[in-house]
Amino acid sequence: MKKYELIFILQADQPDSEMEARVQRVKEILADHEGEITQENHWGVRRLAYEIEHENKGNYMFLKFRSKGTAVEDLDKFLRLDDKVLRHLVVVDEEWDERNRKARAKRKVDAAAEAPVADQ
Repeated sequence: MKKYELIFILQADQPDSEMEARVQRVKEILADHEGEITQENHWGVRRLAYEIEHENKGNYMFLKFRSKGTAVEDLDKFLRLDDKVLRHLVVVDEEWDERNRKARAKRKVDAAAEAPVADQ
């Protein structure tokens, strides 16, 4: 299972129960794909950087989750079709430090293996 991050912006004039309903639906979609939410962070109402659909404020929700890749398509479809959601984004949560450390170690091993061949 991969790790993902999801952020979506709901219209600011919607009550908190609307946000909870969307989060609950996201949890249901993830459960259908054997996924789980590992972190949930409600950022609240904030001013948008630019106007979206004549709105200048939005209610932000940030979620981290683990799931199979098939869940992303269903989440995208659900959030895209919801007219109260202004924007959403799902990205793979890559652990850059770990990945870069492994890549550097592999390059060192490869360079050391090629060095004697270059001398011959």
